[in-house]
Amino acid sequence: MIVQTVTFVIKKEGKEMFESKTSKDVASMLGFSGCLSSECWFTENKDTCEFMLVSKWQSKKDFQNWLKRPEHLQEHRDAHQNKEAKPSIVLEKIRKSYEVSA
Repeated sequence: MIVQTVTFVIKKEGKEMFESKTSKDVASMLGFSGCLSSECWFTENKDTCEFMLVSKWQSKKDFQNWLKRPEHLQEHRDAHQNKEAKPSIVLEKIRKSYEVSA
């Protein structure tokens, strides 16, 4: 089993939009083969918000298959194309993968 985390530090004005995005991601993971659990943790301070998606998977390959689903790849293509027209609200993204030891 592996645990995947991805933390997004975002500008505060993007809070509602990111709440919607992470809610959809959690639901998508929970419905995906190989996902054992998924949830989103949230905190905010004066200037920023932080969202951490935490998911458990049967294998790394299961998680990679979720990342490669067509709608996820399209989201990244769209974000990249709109980068100049609309600056990103994401200030930092940190992804980590953990293996569960006995």
